[in-house]
Amino acid sequence: GVSPVLALLIATILRYSESGKYDFASAYHIPTFLFLGLIVAMFLGLTNSADDIIRDRPVLQRERNVNVRLSYYVVSKTLTLGVFALVQCVLFVLIGNYILEIRGMFWLDLAIMFMTAMGGVALGLLISSLVADPKTAANIVPLVLIPQIIMGGALIKYEDMNRNLGLLYSLSHWFSEHPNADKNRKTESKLQVPLVCQFIAMRWSYEEMIVAQAKLNPLTRRQDRAQREIDRLVAKQRKDPEADKRLNDLKETLALLSGLEAKSAGELDHYLGLVDQILNGKGPFDRALFKNANGPVTAEQIYVNQKVSDLMSNAEMDQSDYRRGNKPNVFFGAQKRYFGIKFGVFFFNTAVLILSTLGLLALLHWILRRELEVRRN
Repeated sequence: GVSPVLALLIATILRYSESGKYDFASAYHIPTFLFLGLIVAMFLGLTNSADDIIRDRPVLQRERNVNVRLSYYVVSKTLTLGVFALVQCVLFVLIGNYILEIRGMFWLDLAIMFMTAMGGVALGLLISSLVADPKTAANIVPLVLIPQIIMGGALIKYEDMNRNLGLLYSLSHWFSEHPNADKNRKTESKLQVPLVCQFIAMRWSYEEMIVAQAKLNPLTRRQDRAQREIDRLVAKQRKDPEADKRLNDLKETLALLSGLEAKSAGELDHYLGLVDQILNGKGPFDRALFKNANGPVTAEQIYVNQKVSDLMSNAEMDQSDYRRGNKPNVFFGAQKRYFGIKFGVFFFNTAVLILSTLGLLALLHWILRRELEVRRN
């Protein structure tokens, strides 16, 4: 299939570290690989479905007088193409992550790629319902895909993009040029996403993929979990011996994670398994279990990519800038705020991707029903 070939080609070309010898921590092109993986997912979803309804149209027209259940047809098409897309995504993630040594992220990367692929499937089916022949459908695919590439946030950074694409920015900029403008207007963040780009599916999936790589990798995920529980215990201000013991165990665990070493990646995974037992409360922290935890391989070296971390750090610093008052919604920000409600990036972006796909499928169902009604009349 195309998917493993693309994974092999892309990952091999992007396997580069600034230090010379390749290692994941200093790998230069990890964000680019994650973005291209999402582009491949959408491309395969689009091309696999862009002519499906065109081929089935004679059958649908022939059966229009027997009240064919369009909902069953749309669901069956989506599920069939979805299974094929899932297989392609699995192959891409397996091969690409293996070559670039992206560890512990298979299921998360697969889930985000699959949601992106299903968005491509829904968009391809919609195109197929609107055109009359496969050649026209094939010509439309680039018109859909190229804006995803340009406005997805990787090829051209939003801070380097024409700011007039953002409606709110344009209005505020216009008012600021007039003498009656609010002179105390807060400084705008350059990392805010232009309005037109909010309608680009790739913007949501790429942001979620980068934040997942930065926050949900095997090391950072455990560090954040330990820190959250430490903060919770400190906030409770319990003074009983059990709480003090738990707090000390968590502090020791967090310190251990910050400098965890081993002789191999497999040994690191073993130590992380022991850490999980401590975090789950199944046992106390025992330094003796980690007495041999030293070697040339560090957890940060194999789980944390510096380029990805830099993207997150820039977003966090920009979002917490005191000059802006309330934290703005910035690209790669871990928190989103809409209508005064705070959302986590994983919940919100996943909801956007799923709801947009369902919306496209609902629109597809309506278009097919209208076509059959017109032909019946």
